[in-house]
Amino acid sequence: MTYDGEVDAVGGVVMMLKGENSNEVVKRIKEKLPTIQQSLPNDVTIEPYLDRTDLVGRAISTVQKNLIEGALIVIFVLVLFLGNLRAGLIVASAIPLAMLFALGMMNVFGVSANLMSLGAIDFGLIVDGAVIVVEATMHHLGLRKSTERLTQNEMDEEVFQSASKIRTSAAFGEIIILIVYIPILTLVGVEGKMFRPMAQTVGFAIFGALILSLTYIPMMCALFLSKKQVTSERLVIK
Repeated sequence: MTYDGEVDAVGGVVMMLKGENSNEVVKRIKEKLPTIQQSLPNDVTIEPYLDRTDLVGRAISTVQKNLIEGALIVIFVLVLFLGNLRAGLIVASAIPLAMLFALGMMNVFGVSANLMSLGAIDFGLIVDGAVIVVEATMHHLGLRKSTERLTQNEMDEEVFQSASKIRTSAAFGEIIILIVYIPILTLVGVEGKMFRPMAQTVGFAIFGALILSLTYIPMMCALFLSKKQVTSERLVIK
C-alpha cells in the first residue's frame, strides 16, 4: 500500500477478540510497539494511521458528562420541589448507590458499559420510589399533634409507620417501569445486541433503586430528617 500517496508502506490491522475491552487492548498494543520497532530495520518506522484511543476517550467523556449533569439537575429539582434540603439530599443519595448496584450487576452478567447502555439511564426513574417514601414520611411527620422534639426511637417508629403505608405504592411504581423494558429484552440479532444492554442496565438501576427505597431511604429519613414539629405561622388581617 502507499502512505499518503507518497511512499510505499506495509499495512497491518490488529484484530480484537470478542468481548475484550477496546481501551485496554489499545494500551497493550502501544506497550508492545517499541519492542516490535527494535526488530525492524532502521529506516522502517511504525506509525498508527487509525487509533481508537481518541474515539474511546470521547465516548467515556460523553458518558461522564451526561451522568454528572443529569444527576446535578435531578438533585436541584428534588431540593426545589420537595422544599427541604435534607429530604432532597436523601433522595438524591439514592442515585449513586443505584448506579453502583447497576454496575455491580453489569459486571456479574457481563453487560458492556458503553454510551448506549449508560446513556439511557433516567435519574428521574431511579428516584421515583425514594421520592414517594420521603414525601410520605414528611407528610406523616407534619400531621403530628405533639410539638415536642421526637426521640430517635419515636422517630424510627414514625418513619416505619409512614413507610409501611406507602411501600406498596412505591414498589408498584418501580415494578411497572421494569415491566416496560421486558419487550426490549426479547430482541435478537443486531437489534438485541444494540438495545438489550440498555434495557438490562436500566433494569438493574431501577431494581437497585427499588431495594434502596424500601431499606436505605427509610433509614436515612429516620436519621437525618428534622425531629422537630414544623409549624407555619399565618398572618390574619381583619
